[in-house]
Amino acid sequence: MLRRCNVGGALRKLPPGLASILLRILSLPAARALLVCGLIWLLGFSYGRLFLWRDPHSAYFRSEGVYDLDYSAARQKEARSFLAQVSAEASTDADGDGAPPPRPKAGATPAVCAAIATVRRDGDVARMYMADAVGSMLAGLDPRERAALTVKLLFANTEPARHPDWNAPWVNALVDDASGYRGLAKLELAGLRKAEEDHDMPLKGVYDYLYVIERCLEETDAPFIAVFEDDVVFSGDWFARTMRGLQYLVRDHKKAEGDKDWLYMRLFYTETFLGWTAEDGDWWQNHLPVTLLMAAGGTATVLMLLRLVGCGPRLRLDWLTIVVLSLLVAPGFTALALMAGKHNLPLPSSLHHKVPFGPSDSAVAAGVAAMDKNVCCSQALVFHRPALPGLIENLRKRERGQTDSMIEDYCDATGMKRFALREQVVQHVGLVSSRHAPVQDTRSIWAFWFETNKPEAVEKSHRKVVEEVDWAMFEKLAVPAPAPA
Repeated sequence: MLRRCNVGGALRKLPPGLASILLRILSLPAARALLVCGLIWLLGFSYGRLFLWRDPHSAYFRSEGVYDLDYSAARQKEARSFLAQVSAEASTDADGDGAPPPRPKAGATPAVCAAIATVRRDGDVARMYMADAVGSMLAGLDPRERAALTVKLLFANTEPARHPDWNAPWVNALVDDASGYRGLAKLELAGLRKAEEDHDMPLKGVYDYLYVIERCLEETDAPFIAVFEDDVVFSGDWFARTMRGLQYLVRDHKKAEGDKDWLYMRLFYTETFLGWTAEDGDWWQNHLPVTLLMAAGGTATVLMLLRLVGCGPRLRLDWLTIVVLSLLVAPGFTALALMAGKHNLPLPSSLHHKVPFGPSDSAVAAGVAAMDKNVCCSQALVFHRPALPGLIENLRKRERGQTDSMIEDYCDATGMKRFALREQVVQHVGLVSSRHAPVQDTRSIWAFWFETNKPEAVEKSHRKVVEEVDWAMFEKLAVPAPAPA
């Protein structure tokens, strides 16, 4: 009653003719339906502006704030504290007075050989990249995790002493193997030095990528080779979730897919490159006029059927109401849904950051999804050792280019399967590119939901996932083959 009186009072203040027209319009079911739906639409739009701004494919996307370090900053702080403590222990060890026991390193049969190639970067922030990467990689690992991981660090300047962390005390204390280039002929080293001086990263980048992979292959029996760039930050549960994903690929995926081989599992991807694509079933966004027309036609068909079967009077479905709902309301709400952005919608074709769609229950539980198209970049890939010889041969023949694109080209040509962890466990924080790329390009290589992680929730996940991994299975995979008789 109060609402009706207020509306009536407002109408009485209007000129008599206008008030009469408005009352007549509001008496129509079509007008009331449009008014109610319009208010609901505005509420949905307001919700989108408040909460759906993080998706780069959303109409509400805001670059302000989305690139701020939140969880990554917490991990950097933890990494720096960890490295400072290790460095202090190393200094105590050098003095020989009450030296603490050495930090644990890889066990006898590590499952993953993790390789990082690092180069000198200028600037106070950029000089911390590699230390933050290694520190966040190792800080907080369970003893079972550290035993399953061997870390190889390549100082990829031809004069490695130029790197600010070349003599850092924590390097020898934590890293299983750290060095510059080893065993290169003078001519080969001279070619690398020229590529370095000329900033020829298409050549040197491919060379370094192959170099660290081959070091892992030749010097370890690890069944998985992980290659990381040096300007990333790892989540606290990164290794446990990686091992759970690999466990699915080795055990459950192999049973489901037979002998189909896979090349890598991706630990980092950027949603920027996961656009609305027809190949992934996102036809509707690419053909928006047709989508809206289909929404209008489908709604009109359903409403006319309801009217024909006798539901019209009860639902107040006169012809004008059907026209309004079909031509205005249905297209409006369809557009509102698409404005939310791909990663805010529960689309089965999406590699969604929250809703776990996948090929099987075991894949969902492991957090793994197929990811064969529209991917970027090479910040964090875990390769399946048996599939690497073909890739190595292909990269060596091509010699130069963008490593991530070359890997994708190889997989497309060979039909090799590729996977990713649904929720990224690595963030790319490097704005100072080793390839001298513009800041706007490096900034776009970003995991948009990584920063929403909370340290307490991640640690809880970490403890849970560690217990879900069959560590004995990986020890058997990593057992060295017997020497030939």
